[in-house]
Amino acid sequence: MNNKKKILGAVLSSLVYTFFIVMYLTLIIYFQITETDKIPAFIFVLLVIVLSVPIIGIIINLIMRINEIKSGEEEKSSKY
Repeated sequence: MNNKKKILGAVLSSLVYTFFIVMYLTLIIYFQITETDKIPAFIFVLLVIVLSVPIIGIIINLIMRINEIKSGEEEKSSKY
């Protein structure tokens, strides 16, 4: 049961941070599409790429954290 709580906490925190990044990306894309004054395409693509990289990092970190919890590494290291 304790592992489920730890996994749920890791998943929820990852979802919250991912949600904020996706909302920020959505706003940038929305205003790029709807406004008449657009930012240059190069800067737009650069912004989307730079803001998408943390999402990949969050997913990788979540997978590593779940594996760490399942393997019991946290309990093993707390003994020392």
